[in-house]
Amino acid sequence: MPDLSGRGPLGLKQPKPAKKPRKAVRKISAKRLAYLDSPERQAGLAHMARVAQLPCLVCGAHPVEVHHEGKPRSDMNVLPLCPRHHRREYGSQSYHYSPNAFYALHGPSEALLSLVADLLRQQDPNDILGDG
Repeated sequence: MPDLSGRGPLGLKQPKPAKKPRKAVRKISAKRLAYLDSPERQAGLAHMARVAQLPCLVCGAHPVEVHHEGKPRSDMNVLPLCPRHHRREYGSQSYHYSPNAFYALHGPSEALLSLVADLLRQQDPNDILGDG
């Protein structure tokens, strides 16, 4: 005999809803796999590792996060920014809060990338090209 809420006697449980099927793991295309194994990708990773050793371009703090600059994205066009100047949740001083305001305060993208290249050249004077 059901009670007033429409449920059966105590001890009987309602059936659980069926679980949603899991999403299939996205396959990596042959083109992407070839890029991941390419010398271009390895050079980009090495360049980003060198940039990650630099101080923040804005305040000079460590550690930094490597920010990809421009479109299309390239591992060779990156800026070292501390979390405070990179992430949106830190407010109006950060890049991802307002890129336009960030550029107005700190200069255009090209100037920031050339500053990174200069800093890398100072870090390794044997590097003639300054691009890794």
